[in-house]
Amino acid sequence: EHFALGKPVFRYLGGREGKREQMKRFVGELGRSIGDPLTGKVRIANWDEALTLLDRSLDALRGRKDTKAVVILDEFQWMCGGGSELLSDLQRFWDMRWKDSGRLHLIICGSSISFILGEVLAQSSPLFGRRTRSFELGAFSFRESLGFLPGKGRMERAESYMIAGGVPKYLEILGAEEPLRRILEREAFSPSGFFFDELRFVLSDQLKETERYFLLLKHFARQPLSVADLGRLTGIATGQLLHYLERLQLLGFVSRHIPFGSRTTTKRVRYRLTDYYLRFYFAFIHDQRERILAEKGNIRFDEIAAARWDAWLGVAFEQFVRDHARCVAGKLGKGTAILGTGSYWRGGTKRQRGCQIDLVIESDASNIVLCECKWSKHRIGLESVEELRQRATLFPNPTGKSVTLALIASQGVTEPVLRQDDVHV
Repeated sequence: EHFALGKPVFRYLGGREGKREQMKRFVGELGRSIGDPLTGKVRIANWDEALTLLDRSLDALRGRKDTKAVVILDEFQWMCGGGSELLSDLQRFWDMRWKDSGRLHLIICGSSISFILGEVLAQSSPLFGRRTRSFELGAFSFRESLGFLPGKGRMERAESYMIAGGVPKYLEILGAEEPLRRILEREAFSPSGFFFDELRFVLSDQLKETERYFLLLKHFARQPLSVADLGRLTGIATGQLLHYLERLQLLGFVSRHIPFGSRTTTKRVRYRLTDYYLRFYFAFIHDQRERILAEKGNIRFDEIAAARWDAWLGVAFEQFVRDHARCVAGKLGKGTAILGTGSYWRGGTKRQRGCQIDLVIESDASNIVLCECKWSKHRIGLESVEELRQRATLFPNPTGKSVTLALIASQGVTEPVLRQDDVHV
């Protein structure tokens, strides 16, 4: 909409109605856009005829020959719901009439990532190779999200982000002028709450075989897993699992990780749940659904979440910090030439101790930053410093880079920690 300001524009928002009703609405809105009631009453039988009518209306829409019309086809996946012929029709019109005409900007967008990537931009699509540019609208960073949380204190802002991530609609709900826990009682721990059934709507809109995907996400919510682990837990064949995992990564629900510094061919691959809302849903809503339904919204935050809230925040905080690794590097004065970020883990054996480091930042060719993340209601003391130092001795550093230690604490640290010369806070 911002791009189209001051330009001649025709925007059509796809809907879930049948193909015939959708095309009728397309023609009606086209007539209104060019100010011609007769165009809006033309009867058409297919998308080819609809695009023909659009083509004939472009000059009336443009007004001047030196102006390009902006044609926006929004929620495009629903426009194609009645059949895939629209993709082929668009290819033909683009190749034969619009590409070199200088008459329009054509913008195709939609909220179904799997459809846009799998059907519109994929190599098998009739439109493949014809895009000028593509944009994926990702989540907001924490700093960008603060505009949705103006009345919240420092800790509630962080908690809100760890519940919702950077999704605008979620942040808008959590940003209401009430205590966060009161909002969760209404919007998450009530059958009519927005977050109560949001997972079902998201999965049904983006994926087929929703029960299989739900099962995988449920397992990921407990801990990071390898493909072999998933196979044992679900009984799903490896080939199918890899297909499902590719889809979940495409949607940003799950991400693939290897221990920092490992070769890309390593077998120590783990998949980790990275969607903030999904992590919250499985921790506090899924196992309590029957209870929430029975109570009909008359349930308090402490009854659902109090016993596990801080432990859950501790895990969510690790991801929160990893997602903002460049901000951490900038605070350490090392944000100009980051070569890579990740985490490190190693299982314990009889010969060597296990080790896990929350965040590793390769700040430049000669330095590595090892970070320990601590979410707590209280200031962190020297025991966390000793823990970080011990883990640093177990971190493999084959190229002998200098190592910087960093402690990232939600409530800060005690005075003795600040006197430690080898640890940044």
